[in-house]
Amino acid sequence: MSDTKECPFCAEEIKATAIICRYCHTALKGSEKTNMGQFVKIRLKAGEKTYFGDVFIPEHLRVSDIINDSRHFIVFSNAVEERKTKDVTVGFLAINKNMTEWIELKTTDEDQSPDAPTRFIYHSE
Repeated sequence: MSDTKECPFCAEEIKATAIICRYCHTALKGSEKTNMGQFVKIRLKAGEKTYFGDVFIPEHLRVSDIINDSRHFIVFSNAVEERKTKDVTVGFLAINKNMTEWIELKTTDEDQSPDAPTRFIYHSE
């Protein structure tokens, strides 16, 4: 019996007991522990394009932890590319952190306040 399986979202080889994919950070369905974190909506500018979508933040971590960790990509689900005339749905998207100019944490409509959204500036090393 193999102790690994293929992630149904990114097709990478992961442990059979995995709750969250270590590559795309997607909570795997069929697991009793799929709510060990939350999705937050962020918006970012990478190169000439601006995207927004959901990023999974594991329990006990913050958005800044995901931005500043050693991984090279920020992984979106439900990603949308903002365009001047009409937004384009992309779906799953991984953005290279080295291409990222800025990141905003988007809030829901009922959470809107004069100082929302919060902008995080990411500088690659």
